Amino acid sequence: MKIYFFILALSVCTIGVKAQSISNNAAAQKDSSAIPATRYMMPDGSFISKDKIDSVSKAWNGALWIAHMESDRAQGILHLVRLSDNDMKQMAEKNAKDELVVKAMINKQAPDFDLTDLQGKKWTLRELRGKVVVLNFWYTSCPPCLEEMPQLNELTKMYTADKVVFLALTFNDAQKVQSFLQSHQFDYTILPNSKPIDQQYKVSGWPTSLVINKKGTIMFATNISPDIKHDLLAAINANL
Repeated sequence: MKIYFFILALSVCTIGVKAQSISNNAAAQKDSSAIPATRYMMPDGSFISKDKIDSVSKAWNGALWIAHMESDRAQGILHLVRLSDNDMKQMAEKNAKDELVVKAMINKQAPDFDLTDLQGKKWTLRELRGKVVVLNFWYTSCPPCLEEMPQLNELTKMYTADKVVFLALTFNDAQKVQSFLQSHQFDYTILPNSKPIDQQYKVSGWPTSLVINKKGTIMFATNISPDIKHDLLAAINANL
């Protein structure tokens, strides 16, 4: 059952506008033991475990909204809210439109980019020819982005840097990303200030993941996936 994500900030509800080694980010991260576990708050203020979310979604006929408040980020809290029928219709339409835009990128040449990571290293797509490149478009207050990070982190441990490069592009600036990494772990190489690149790739929903083959062609593209690790694994292996 599809779970919808919204962002809640400054009392305004808006639709959730849907990274290489750990050592690269170590300087920006605290000990992972200090990273708070994600907690899911029900409307009555009680908390449930992640494995109970699907049951809540079914009880609400799929009308589940996972909301994020910036003030709750340090505590790892996400809020579960019941959606109206009209909310669900609008979101389903937007998700379908975003997915079509992303899928249209498949079999096209990936736009080149010049971005700098958190350690000051410059990255260009053209210099990565001969390797499979995995891109993840995300931002710091995006609930579904946070949800898929553990799967993405696991994926980076399965390949060597000479074969596959994992890059996470965010329109957030470096300072905001550094602050985010104090309480979250993301093992892709993170490239901040990516807004012009997001536009070149026609990204309108976050997170978006792409797999680019050794010749620079986009071979896989998706928005939110319930099993992003499996989907990316299959796409990567098909292009090695």
